[in-house]
Amino acid sequence: MAVKKSLWDVILKVVIAVASAVAGVLGGNAMNL
Repeated sequence: MAVKKSLWDVILKVVIAVASAVAGVLGGNAMNL
Protein backbone atom coordinates (compact mmCIF):
# COMPACT_ATOMS: atom_id res chain seq x y z
CA MET A 1 0.00 0.00 0.00
CA ALA A 2 2.85 2.39 0.86
CA VAL A 3 4.38 1.87 -2.58
CA LYS A 4 1.05 2.45 -4.30
CA LYS A 5 0.49 5.62 -2.24
CA SER A 6 3.90 7.04 -3.18
CA LEU A 7 3.26 6.13 -6.83
CA TRP A 8 -0.05 8.02 -6.80
CA ASP A 9 1.72 10.94 -5.09
CA VAL A 10 4.25 11.11 -7.94
CA ILE A 11 1.50 10.79 -10.57
CA LEU A 12 -0.47 13.63 -8.96
CA LYS A 13 2.62 15.86 -8.87
CA VAL A 14 3.35 15.13 -12.55
CA VAL A 15 -0.26 15.83 -13.56
CA ILE A 16 -0.25 19.12 -11.63
CA ALA A 17 3.10 20.13 -13.18
CA VAL A 18 1.83 19.36 -16.70
CA ALA A 19 -1.45 21.19 -16.06
CA SER A 20 0.47 24.23 -14.78
CA ALA A 21 2.74 24.18 -17.86
CA VAL A 22 -0.26 23.92 -20.21
CA ALA A 23 -2.06 26.73 -18.38
CA GLY A 24 1.08 28.87 -18.61
CA VAL A 25 1.40 28.25 -22.36
CA LEU A 26 -2.29 28.99 -22.97
CA GLY A 27 -2.06 32.10 -20.79
CA GLY A 28 1.03 33.26 -22.70
CA ASN A 29 -0.69 32.71 -26.05
CA ALA A 30 -3.77 34.61 -24.85
CA MET A 31 -1.53 37.52 -23.75
CA ASN A 32 0.20 37.57 -27.16
CA LEU A 33 -3.17 37.68 -28.94
